[in-house]
Amino acid sequence: MFKIKTILIVLFVVSMTPIFPQVSPEIQLGVRGLTSINMDIVTDNTTSAVNDFSDTGILLGFRQKLYNQYRGQFVIGLQFPDADSDLGQVFFHQTFLKVENKSNILKMGRSRVRSSLIEFPTLRDDDALAFTDVLNPFSAGENTEDNQFGNVLELAHVHNQRYWFRIHGEHFTQTPIAPATSETDFSLNSVGFSFVYRVPETELWNRPVIQQVGIGYNNYLMDKSNVSNEYSETLGNVILSTIMNLRRDPVHFWDIRSQIISNLGFDNINEIATYGELTRARSIGNFTSLRYIYRKLERPTVQLSVSGGYKTYPDLTNTSSQMQVVGNIFYRLGENFDAGVQVQYQSNKGDLINIFGNEETRVQFSLIYSIDQLWNNQFDDRESLLNLEHGYIP
Repeated sequence: MFKIKTILIVLFVVSMTPIFPQVSPEIQLGVRGLTSINMDIVTDNTTSAVNDFSDTGILLGFRQKLYNQYRGQFVIGLQFPDADSDLGQVFFHQTFLKVENKSNILKMGRSRVRSSLIEFPTLRDDDALAFTDVLNPFSAGENTEDNQFGNVLELAHVHNQRYWFRIHGEHFTQTPIAPATSETDFSLNSVGFSFVYRVPETELWNRPVIQQVGIGYNNYLMDKSNVSNEYSETLGNVILSTIMNLRRDPVHFWDIRSQIISNLGFDNINEIATYGELTRARSIGNFTSLRYIYRKLERPTVQLSVSGGYKTYPDLTNTSSQMQVVGNIFYRLGENFDAGVQVQYQSNKGDLINIFGNEETRVQFSLIYSIDQLWNNQFDDRESLLNLEHGYIP
């Protein structure tokens, strides 16, 4: 009799399982290991070599089907910061929750801020930071991460999977910490929007001439208690960007990408003596890359790129400008494992010499390994987890 009851209970549980299913999350793992030997040659011909593993990071994500047309995602990620930063041994650069459906995305937490609209094929995303990103006016300039990561509140609408409209509020890191604030003060100090036309990744094989074009605007909410009363309360920056495919060839792939950043600045800054004045002075800068990729059977093997940037400060009494040239080559040794060489040259004029020096040359020999792993696959990917990290070979 006992065995019959046991069998009946087991059959009941098994029969009820499809009625009350357990919805398991999709688990994502993204890892990028990046090491390089950096050889720096500065103005006085002093040479130094550094074994650099900064920007190596790990990302862990969980995605869940919700009780409607939406899905939810949680991502947490840590990264090794630059050697000369004061962020400690590790830096949590991604910690956010996201809810999205086909056309709408809500993102809240810590992530990449909208200081740039496109990526450039440099080894690291901060190799040409002065030209590729809007600089954080609240930072003391010690950490490149201050310009790239912050607490974000972002709402995006995607039309026809090509037209992206975003509005965002962000909290940029403030260094040094002002007396009226604290390290736990996450109040918004930047608001803005962007509108981007972007060809979906699933259609990039067709090599359309225009791959992406966009405009963005960032407005920093300056606190008069932290700056002199001669400054106004807001600081605006306009970003214009485009990516164009020059040759519609599936094997020999050429593209050009360019971005212009105009810092509207404050009217009465006519000299630069500190990093804060550098970020608040009126400026206009451009960075452009020409890239060639050899892709046999749609698998990238070799990439060569040449990039150049120029930035000028028209309101300064002492004519000041920056110029940078970056050239690199990457070779794919195996699946997601690359070796590369990159050379950078930067020159500064006018007031910028006091902050950055006259000129500097850097040669880098690097190895890069990327992992993008998925368990319990449930969703089609609009963007993989590694899209949160800087990439140079598509």
